[in-house]
Amino acid sequence: MSTLASIAHVVLALWLAPMMPGVINRVKAWFAGRRGPSLLQAYYDLWKLLNKGAVYSKTTTWTFVAGPIIGLACVTTALLIVPLGGVRGLIAFPGDFLLAAYLSA
Repeated sequence: MSTLASIAHVVLALWLAPMMPGVINRVKAWFAGRRGPSLLQAYYDLWKLLNKGAVYSKTTTWTFVAGPIIGLACVTTALLIVPLGGVRGLIAFPGDFLLAAYLSA
């Protein structure tokens, strides 16, 4: 059950991460006396951006293409290491906090 809970935490963290800017923008607008954007605006923007094609220069190296993939892999690995909600991380070992800190850097 612990493994299933750990997997659920990682999936929820990746799935709900775009909602955080929506909550922040809504609260900032509320304090300013405005209505603000929808909480799901980041999801709409991500959907729009993912449907666009990629345009690369002829002088672009492989590092430009691999950068976002490596960034997502680092964040996902850090989510697998860090315990969430009292549930042990899927990849837990002595010194895992140091690896999570290095991945975040």
